[in-house]
Amino acid sequence: MRSPLVGGNVRSINSFAAAVHRWRRERGMSLGDVAVRAGYSVSYLSKMLHGHRRLLPSVVTRIDEVLGASGELERIARDQEPSRRPPPRPMQLPSGAADFVGREAYLHQLDTALITRARPGAAVTIVIEGGFWVGKTELALQWAARVQSRFPGGCLFADMRGLAPGVAADPDEVLDAFLQALGAPPEALRGSTGDRAAHFRSLLAQRPALVVLDNIASYDQVHHLLPGAGSAVVLTSREHQAALLLRSGGLHMELPPLSREEALTLLRRRVGEARVDVEVSAAEALIERCGRLPMAVLIAAEHILQHHHGSLAALASELTAEARRLDLFASTEPAVNIHGVIDLSYLALPLRARRVFRLTGISPAPLISAESTAALTGLSRHESREDLDLLRAAHLLEDVQGGRFRMNDLLHAYAHQRAVVEESLAEVERAHDRVLRWYTATAWHAANALAPHWSGMSLAPPAGREIEPLTFEDSGYEGAMAWCDAEVETAIHVGRRAKSHVARDAVWMLPTLFLPYFYIAKQWGNWLTAATDSLAAARRSGSHRGMAWCLHSLGWAQHELGRTDEALHNLRDALRLRNELGDDDRVRGWTLFALGTACLGAGEREEARRHLDEADQLFAGLAFSFGRAFTCASLAHVHQAFGDVIAATQAALDALTYAQEVPAVPVLSLAHHQYGLLLLEQRHYRTALSHFDAALRLRRASRERWGEADTLIARADALSKSGNLPSARVSYHEAAEILEALHDPRALDIRTRIAKLNAELDDAR
Repeated sequence: MRSPLVGGNVRSINSFAAAVHRWRRERGMSLGDVAVRAGYSVSYLSKMLHGHRRLLPSVVTRIDEVLGASGELERIARDQEPSRRPPPRPMQLPSGAADFVGREAYLHQLDTALITRARPGAAVTIVIEGGFWVGKTELALQWAARVQSRFPGGCLFADMRGLAPGVAADPDEVLDAFLQALGAPPEALRGSTGDRAAHFRSLLAQRPALVVLDNIASYDQVHHLLPGAGSAVVLTSREHQAALLLRSGGLHMELPPLSREEALTLLRRRVGEARVDVEVSAAEALIERCGRLPMAVLIAAEHILQHHHGSLAALASELTAEARRLDLFASTEPAVNIHGVIDLSYLALPLRARRVFRLTGISPAPLISAESTAALTGLSRHESREDLDLLRAAHLLEDVQGGRFRMNDLLHAYAHQRAVVEESLAEVERAHDRVLRWYTATAWHAANALAPHWSGMSLAPPAGREIEPLTFEDSGYEGAMAWCDAEVETAIHVGRRAKSHVARDAVWMLPTLFLPYFYIAKQWGNWLTAATDSLAAARRSGSHRGMAWCLHSLGWAQHELGRTDEALHNLRDALRLRNELGDDDRVRGWTLFALGTACLGAGEREEARRHLDEADQLFAGLAFSFGRAFTCASLAHVHQAFGDVIAATQAALDALTYAQEVPAVPVLSLAHHQYGLLLLEQRHYRTALSHFDAALRLRRASRERWGEADTLIARADALSKSGNLPSARVSYHEAAEILEALHDPRALDIRTRIAKLNAELDDAR
């Protein structure tokens, strides 16, 4: 291997050689004469003069004496010694992108890591992970360029090609290149990898440097390239580097796609502010179709610029079709060819994980969990969890919350294409059927955990040996509420997208099963969407039973929203269908109850009493305490409206008694609340307050936010009428805060009441 004095130091070496030849000619001596008198071979002196041997001080002194140079040759040799020259300070960073946007929080994290992560005897280690095209390398380059001046040893960079076309970088070659860049002598480039790595760390110990190792494959690939104390190393990877993080204790940074604002800013910079501002909605749709990935947004922007008359809306519409979404991102250049880029991650997966990935691409569920994936794939929950962990580690899935994941639009389109090619049509249909039936069965169990036996077996889904639904036997009410909170929108989407012929009834049944959850959580938007979609599905399939249930759900939602005329119309249609079908007493009882309550809201007291009495009789015949708690609570208000205080009080007490027999918090809180309202109307304020307080505790425990606000308002009314204005103000204020958080317009009315109370309290002072 050539000496480090060759190449960059040839001018200095030639100066020494020129001086030797000048003195030799003046003395009339050949190189052989000098060699003989000095006691060295001609070959050795020739190699030394040509830079292939070091200028040893003893040899230089002897040559100076032989030629009588009076120390001149010794001075020239000293001047060109490496120790006399400043060590090189490499700056190997590639240039960063001109259109780098956002990432301020991550840059701040990196800045902070230099201070907080510094440990005696160890380098600051930062691992940036993320999916394809998310901008890991660019973030590392931008930050390194900002902080490189802090490192006297400069900045070293290597693309390790861990997940890239072709062969990964050889760490031995990278190590040699780093040593050469740092000015290591030739003997440092010989020896074992461990010896060279030790010399590398020794050089950086004297002059700490910033090392950037891009696109690494594993800890084994880079562990000899990691610097020691005083230096910092930034590593990027598309795969989770557990071994590296375990050994280094470094900062682990998971880089997500750009935020909506950052992606729009990037698009604006490329296509122009005016163009985006004219088509803001289309621009937002476009960046979402691009997964908010910087590279994808730039490719889309370049397409817009090349097609001068193309609009953002047209391109966004083109990317909507999943089968064609990837076409825009196909290229002959490997770095910007999405098929080749994702292929590298996909083909690195085990065969079973590849199948899970493919089927996720054809799943109607936008969010996935281990349980729903087990249904989709036919695997066990344990196997599904293992494969999801692999996909997550490969950054082919994004964490959402609660153990659920999603794919961005580009990955979903890629997985869909893989499924179309590699899965049979029959298996795709079976997968769709399994996931639909799993959501339906799990929703049935959740509904019964929230409202025990509320629908009997009328909505029970057919048994399926291939699926294992959640049953909530251990987690109960809380588990069912948490599952519904997380999955209701996904389940509605699954029902809307379902194309299964085997589970036809599930298409309308699935959204209907969330009725108890909607009643408790008051998710009116989702409730109306679910009821409307399921009614349309029932009508398409010609299911009169489905139409009856969906009309019931839709009418009840409309009643809750105060759309009384629509509610009465749909509930009457539902009751007519139930009577024609000869539905069981439990089902008919619920529709009669809903219709009776809606009639009461419309001021049709006589019809309300008739329907509620009939519902109560049906539930009584079934010894169905859960249903009777609801009917009696509503009958109490009917009797109160007719002026029959005794009957009203008895009905309210009956509602409370039945509610106490049922292991369901919402019905007991309702009974206490309704009884409190009745007592409030009768001016029994102290007793009313005790029931409001009981209802409030229960509603807080069961997370009934709207119900909690209603009880706080009723409690404040009772406190106000009993003369306790300060406490009333506190309850009104708590209710207003809840209603404002829920965007309920009643908050304005409550704020008005608070203002009046404040005025009264001021007057009292």
